[in-house]
Amino acid sequence: MKQAGYSKRSQNRSSDRQRHTQRHSSNNDGNGKARGNPQQSVEKYLTLARDAASSGDPISAENYYQYADHYYRMVMANRPPRPMVQPKKPQKKETQPVVPEAKPEEAPAATQQA
Repeated sequence: MKQAGYSKRSQNRSSDRQRHTQRHSSNNDGNGKARGNPQQSVEKYLTLARDAASSGDPISAENYYQYADHYYRMVMANRPPRPMVQPKKPQKKETQPVVPEAKPEEAPAATQQA
């Protein structure tokens, strides 16, 4: 048994989808699309941030620095992991134990001279 109004509700849904799709299709002019790789984006936003800071606009500069930071993190996340390098311990050379040389005993005559 069909509910009353069910067919109207499905028509509204499809028209909502069409309107929603139309709205997004008008914004597909490529302005929001990232151009270049993340490293190029880092350089671009750092340049924009420096320009904004030098022109006296700290708000825009901070905004561009945040974008640069985001892309910098993407660059670092996409790098292959570097192997952990253990600090090298100095290797002990196997040598013979050093035995101090026996000093010749001083003659008792030196004590008698005084």
